Amino acid sequence: MVMNKDVGNQSVVCGLRSSSKKGEMTTEQIVMMIILIASFAVILFFLVRLGIDDEKDKEVCRNSVLTKGGIDKVSGAVGDSVPLNCQTSYVCLTRDGSCEAMHKPKTHKVKTEDEVYEALATELADCWWMFGEGKVNFAGEDWKQKLYCSLCSNVAFDDSVKEIFPSGEFSKNDFYKYLATNNISSDTTYYDYLFGTRGASQLLSQDLGNVNLNKQYFILLGATSSVSTIGWVATGGVVAAGLLLTPLTGGASLASAAGLLGVVGGGVIGGVAVNVIAPVIRTPSGDFIPPSLIEIGSKEYTDLECEEVATRS
Repeated sequence: MVMNKDVGNQSVVCGLRSSSKKGEMTTEQIVMMIILIASFAVILFFLVRLGIDDEKDKEVCRNSVLTKGGIDKVSGAVGDSVPLNCQTSYVCLTRDGSCEAMHKPKTHKVKTEDEVYEALATELADCWWMFGEGKVNFAGEDWKQKLYCSLCSNVAFDDSVKEIFPSGEFSKNDFYKYLATNNISSDTTYYDYLFGTRGASQLLSQDLGNVNLNKQYFILLGATSSVSTIGWVATGGVVAAGLLLTPLTGGASLASAAGLLGVVGGGVIGGVAVNVIAPVIRTPSGDFIPPSLIEIGSKEYTDLECEEVATRS
């Protein structure tokens, strides 16, 4: 009886053991699952880290701009005593995900002309937001007539973008038309946000030139001190570094749009050959060149004669 019971018990135990083994994972399966989980965690970490770091850099920059612009109201100290903490970002537009032009840039994947314009518009808008949207004088109260430049982004185009623009370039006029007809929010176009609500037709009536996909460009923002203006670019009737062209009027919540900034060369306006760079807006905080695409190393860039660059490379 006891033996039969023992045998019976043993057979039950054996049955349980046999059944449990069928549900167990093999060592190989466990290792594969660990590898998959670890791989996913690493990829997720880098994706999140990249996004967080990018947004963090923008927040840090904007906070330093607001601090520098408001320091004189808080303590009476000269704004120049507060350093800006803004860094140039390296951006590559690509169709296939690669970027031969840069090493480890932030990439915008684009498949159409509008997606190219949207990526550039986003970079311009981010730059304008970081530097106070024309409402903050971060250039201080320097009595010298000089232009402070911020190089928000260094933009390159991967070779694959030429599949979108077979000619190897696109018109700045087309890009500005995109800014004037596409919204950054429900009721505001990119153009309105960057340059004010008037003057688009005047700007678009000029030949703004082309963006060459073989070149790299700065997204540049310019600002004067609160006591000087961008009028320094013209001396009487003689064109020096540049020229303020036909005055523009109005402008969103800003005081007014001062005009168009150009440099010698290109189309003829009022008897003077000029390449238009960007609108110039005048606000209670000073004169600003809102974020604009400027070819690196070009005459347009050197003729601006940026006295100081307020971003770190």
